[in-house]
Amino acid sequence: MGEQDDDVEPRLVTRAQVQRAAESAGVPEAAGALWEALVAAPPAPAPGRRTTGAEVAVYTGGVIALLAMSVFAGSGWAQYGPRTGLVVVSSYLLVFVVVAELLRRRARRTGGGAAAAGVVAAVAVCTVPLVVYAAHAATGALRLPPYADYDAFDDWGGSAWMAMEVSAVLAAVAAWRRHRTSFLLAPLVAALGSLVLDLGDAVSSSSGGDAGRQVAAWLLAVGLAAAGVALDRRGLRREAFWPHLGALLSAGLAVLLLEGGGTPTALAYLALGAVSIAAGVALDRRVHLALGGLYLVGALSYFAFDVFGDTVLFAPALAVIGLLVLLGGVLLARRRRGGGSAALSAPSEEPGPPRPG
Repeated sequence: MGEQDDDVEPRLVTRAQVQRAAESAGVPEAAGALWEALVAAPPAPAPGRRTTGAEVAVYTGGVIALLAMSVFAGSGWAQYGPRTGLVVVSSYLLVFVVVAELLRRRARRTGGGAAAAGVVAAVAVCTVPLVVYAAHAATGALRLPPYADYDAFDDWGGSAWMAMEVSAVLAAVAAWRRHRTSFLLAPLVAALGSLVLDLGDAVSSSSGGDAGRQVAAWLLAVGLAAAGVALDRRGLRREAFWPHLGALLSAGLAVLLLEGGGTPTALAYLALGAVSIAAGVALDRRVHLALGGLYLVGALSYFAFDVFGDTVLFAPALAVIGLLVLLGGVLLARRRRGGGSAALSAPSEEPGPPRPG
């Protein structure tokens, strides 16, 4: 084996194929030993894929433009008046749509650059709520409070903002069907999450509490997690990243909204972190491990400084807990690898391990 192995296309072989190959080589008696050696060998790692500088540039520029048209859009366009402002932001949207389409056509001709088209389409999706808001301001289709401002929507909310969220969801779905780029699921998950949480607020608005938003956050976490697992099972791992990330953030928000705070909230984050790490090992998802670790660190930091800070045995006990979590992950990963090897010892006509390079 050498460095060229990464360029070899892995293949599945059956025991019958191994037997025929041994007979062709004039050593039929070696077929059994060869098959047993192949079954016992660890699975070959998937060929690595390096991220190119062009990809980094595409996604970095796309994120900057996306933030510009969502978080930092502001109200500078409104100084020209509602109707002129609507023309300005509509021009933004038109430019992004046209550029995405041109990049898509170029990608179909040259076979590369589809990701760039999808990223620009995601920027267009994030511009849609701004256009909808400008349309409301220009036509009065939905009543906005006098203090309403696009870059301070959390202060007013209401049906107008939910209309913008619905428009963003629909635009994201349409863009996904057109471009099929995994990055388009980022604005889709964000808009859907905001919509669900605002609906929860609307349900509990009469009580003045956070119960509706908390229930909505848990429902959102469960729904996004199920969507992520479903996409994983269909082999769409890149697309599944965004629902998984949204589920973890929604669960963290739901815990943050728990009443009482203090130790109960810290215990909830401790449990959430442990569950996230276990799910990350089971699903082979680094995002679960990363956020689960952050939740654990936050909860344990609270206990370290606010509850058991002066206890002599707290630090070693905490270290033991960390080591137990680490060993649990190692054992679970080993068990998963063992299950994968056992699956290779199937009947003779079942696909075997990849052919050696």
